Amino acid sequence: MEKKARDPILEDFEELQNEIIRDQVKEIFRLHPHDYIARLEELGFRYVEEDSEYDQIEEMELKEEKEARPKNQRQRDLVAFFEGQRPLSEKIFRSFTEEKASRNPNYPLLRRYFKQANPHLKALILYGLDKYPGRIDLLSDLAFFHEFENVLSLLIAYYTEACVTQANLDTFSDLAQDFYYATHPDGYEAYHALRELFGPDSDKRKIIDFLIAEADTEVLLTEEGDIQWM
Repeated sequence: MEKKARDPILEDFEELQNEIIRDQVKEIFRLHPHDYIARLEELGFRYVEEDSEYDQIEEMELKEEKEARPKNQRQRDLVAFFEGQRPLSEKIFRSFTEEKASRNPNYPLLRRYFKQANPHLKALILYGLDKYPGRIDLLSDLAFFHEFENVLSLLIAYYTEACVTQANLDTFSDLAQDFYYATHPDGYEAYHALRELFGPDSDKRKIIDFLIAEADTEVLLTEEGDIQWM
């Protein structure tokens, strides 16, 4: 029996939607390496643990964090600061950003202090954002910190400022999406809040309207079960 030919318009639509999803997944892995599972689930993907693999990874990370030790002077300076033995300074801030950007950053050591919701680490991130507003890496750090201590009001304030002041539209779009994913689990409607800040004919308003429509499409696809994470 001959197969019924598929509607080419429907095929084109499905391909477009799949391309959108693939782009969003790539962005999640780029912007949220520490919590990509939760971000993917927000898109409607379903994460299935097989043989407790997730538990094993979490257990391995906890072991790494417990055993992590500073391996050079920069890391020793950071630990001293996190433990309250050194004051906050520009030098400490530079050490923090240089460590993250280094060839072999000591992620287990840094993760340990994030998961402790270390108050000195929090002060360091806020120091950086006050001095260098709009830095995406610091906003991502604050979003990660938020997973262990509720700093929603700070996230909203710093992301809003970054979106308002950012002149590059591509970077603005990245910031707005990051803002949305960082606060959506808390019920905050970042896109709609940003929409109120920009005039209807502005480029930023057009970008936000597009992102709202895209987010609505994600919800529709999720509800209809058209896209699954296999």
